[in-house]
Amino acid sequence: MKPAIAATTLLLALSLTACGGEEEPAVCSSSSDLKASVEDVKKIKVDSGTALADLESALKAIQTDLTAVKKDAENEFSDQLNAVETGFAALKTSVQTAAASTSAETLATAAAAISAFGSSVKTLINDVQKTC
Repeated sequence: MKPAIAATTLLLALSLTACGGEEEPAVCSSSSDLKASVEDVKKIKVDSGTALADLESALKAIQTDLTAVKKDAENEFSDQLNAVETGFAALKTSVQTAAASTSAETLATAAAAISAFGSSVKTLINDVQKTC
């Protein structure tokens, strides 16, 4: 009888170890990368002569990370991803407009687009992190 108890205990321990070793979904990592890319935008010095170029460069990194999140999330976060993609398109357009014709108005539009995009990314990341 004792060998049966030992075998059962061993099997139970192995099964619990297997459960604890589950990997996080890929979307957890890619959403963290997206969050870091968005945080990098906050580090751009608005009063520098390279602010718009820096922002355009940051948008490329965000686009790459957003593509990865979309791939990794599959259909689970489609509403949040749609909001992020819409915000990103508006942000990209406003930055291109500001770069082509810099004025207080185009910069204000870009700033508003950054804020809206940041809010949609924050919602997406918060929702993804609940599953990680």
